Amino acid sequence: MRALVTGGAGFIGSHVVDYLLDKGYDVIVMDNFSTGSMDNLPDGIEPIIIHTIGSNDPLPEGLKFDTLVHLAAPVSVEESLTDAKRYFTEIAYGTDKLMKWAICCGCENFVLASTAAVYGDNEELPLNEESLVYPQSPYASAKLLMEDMARSYKEHNVMVLRFFNVYGERQRNTGGYVSAIPIFKAQVENGHPVTVTGDGEQTRDFVYVKDVAAAIYKSIGSHAILNIGSGKEYKVIEIAKAFSDNIKFIAERNEIKRSKADVYAAYFWLSWEPETDLFNWIKSIK
Repeated sequence: MRALVTGGAGFIGSHVVDYLLDKGYDVIVMDNFSTGSMDNLPDGIEPIIIHTIGSNDPLPEGLKFDTLVHLAAPVSVEESLTDAKRYFTEIAYGTDKLMKWAICCGCENFVLASTAAVYGDNEELPLNEESLVYPQSPYASAKLLMEDMARSYKEHNVMVLRFFNVYGERQRNTGGYVSAIPIFKAQVENGHPVTVTGDGEQTRDFVYVKDVAAAIYKSIGSHAILNIGSGKEYKVIEIAKAFSDNIKFIAERNEIKRSKADVYAAYFWLSWEPETDLFNWIKSIK
């Protein structure tokens, strides 16, 4: 068994690399190291391919692998609003080009990372895979187009996983898209107040990165679109208070108000369910 993991030196990708190695896979990493780091990877990973998805740089010839886990993508909603072309090129068309190349390398199984952002500000919670999609940024629209393009690969096993808010070790707290949790963690470690936007009543579904890695592994060889979340709705203010009593409220942002995944389909089809509770994890790192 041999898998190629794009974005394999990044936050989620490096955990997937660890998980697959533990399951006996040979693993190839492809990353442009724009946000990933060699420090995230175990010793002895060979080969490492430096490549930007969607670029004109040629992909290597003669490589053989049976599984592609595709996690590499730009992830900033704000940046996508000013550079939509890059997001559609790298996320949608770049993925299609990558899949065609992978098939030439003998790949039969694909796991593609999508996002809960395709649902937009949908108030019909919990969100299931049949919920109305309403992407509100070029980033989310590009991911949805990627999903649609992936449907055409009917002769292969193609899993699309819509990740909700992933948290855990190795998550960045600067640059591009940054989640609230690594920001809160860094603020506490530096003795600063925890900054909460608006009144903090907005909610998110936070899912632990190692649970996500397990879902990706269990997805290999299947064909569907599934939500990957915790199935829990966490208020941002409650998360902030779990980190510190020293809270500073800052200006409200234009963002969705509530989010919660229905993960029954992942449980039904993959026998997967999240194991790590966010508040227990916060206690463990304080």
